[in-house]
Formats: sequence, C-alpha cells, structure tokens
Amino acid sequence: MKGTCSDAILVLATSMWIAFAIDFPLPTASERGQLGETKPSEPICGSDKVTYSSECHLCSKILFEGLNITKLYDGQCENS
Repeated sequence: MKGTCSDAILVLATSMWIAFAIDFPLPTASERGQLGETKPSEPICGSDKVTYSSECHLCSKILFEGLNITKLYDGQCENS
C-alpha cells in the first residue's frame, strides 16, 4: 500500500507540472517585443561621478562588483 500511495503522489505531481507547462506557453516571436522592451542605451551619471553607458551597465557594476552606487541623473557626469 505504501508503494502505491507514493506512486500515486508522483503521478499527481507530474500531471500538475505538465498541466501548468501547457497553460503557460512561452511568448511567440511577435509577442516578445511587447513584453520587455529595453530603453535605448543612454549614458547616466553614477554617484561615484563615473559616466556609465546605460542603466544596465551601472546595475551590472553594482551586482557583480558589490559597489554601492546609485544613479544621480540621466546624461554624462559633468567631470567626465
């Protein structure tokens, strides 16, 4: 009985996973542009007075190098 119960739970869990995979398909090529269009790369000034080529570049510096920097304003820093 114990093996039958665990088999039933496994089948149920697998069925639920398949059902959710079918209910939430990946977006089509025409829908991808509507989901998360990024802003064009525009320079921004960081609190360290360094001009970054985009917000993405600043975020990668913060995340991967552990820097404590914030965005001051759009555009190049005045000293660079």
